[in-house]
Amino acid sequence: MRTTQTGGAPISVVDRVSTVLEAFNGTGPLTLAQVTARTKLPRSSVHRLLEQLAGAGWLARSPDQTYELGVKAYELGQAALNQNRLLQGARPVMAAFARRTGYTMQLGVVDGADTVYLAKVNGRLSGPTPTAVGQRIPAHLTALGKVVLAYAETSPRRISPRGLHTDEDGALVRRTALSITTASRFDSELAQIRDRGGAFDRGEAFPGIACVGVSIGPPDHIYGNMAGLSICGPVGAIDHRKLLGPVRIAAREIWDRCVAADLADH
Repeated sequence: MRTTQTGGAPISVVDRVSTVLEAFNGTGPLTLAQVTARTKLPRSSVHRLLEQLAGAGWLARSPDQTYELGVKAYELGQAALNQNRLLQGARPVMAAFARRTGYTMQLGVVDGADTVYLAKVNGRLSGPTPTAVGQRIPAHLTALGKVVLAYAETSPRRISPRGLHTDEDGALVRRTALSITTASRFDSELAQIRDRGGAFDRGEAFPGIACVGVSIGPPDHIYGNMAGLSICGPVGAIDHRKLLGPVRIAAREIWDRCVAADLADH
């Protein structure tokens, strides 16, 4: 694969294409200058990639010379969602839980240092909540992310808690006054999560929003602990310890559905 040099580090063609496409995550149409600023790639390279991706249908170019994700990106995203066995097993469980309890339920994974939400079912008691499908939030701030990180050290698919988002002083990044910012406190938090079998977020990612998160699948299984499940709502509406059991039951049902589907194919 051909590479170019940017800031002394080789960047492959695939890396550059991925970087340009990821610039459109969670935003609206962007200009050439905005994509260049977001990717920190040379302007000439960005322009060439934007035009090539627009010509292939991965991006769409508007008459005002802005770009946004195109039809092919949408089609591939939908195909990924439809083919995802975890989503197939989780959706009915999440919908039933939200109807029965009134709490909003979220499914997500940890990708690098981020929690990425794959699905969300809104519940009437939770009210409006700020998360969205496809959104990335620093993993150490979310209940879902913390529970996956807590079991990563015992999982065959290891995730290092030391690769988390930090500020220029080396502290874990904060989003609210309640965010965990020190490594020692985060280590203590992970130990408590393993002891109780679930993670709590008491307004660490968003002010006034609480969550209860559990891992899906046993951490010692090759496919276990690759995703997590959480419920969220206003801090005053979430009884963390009371709701931990029901969320764990929902996670087990999703795991059982996935295992059953896997066995049916063999």
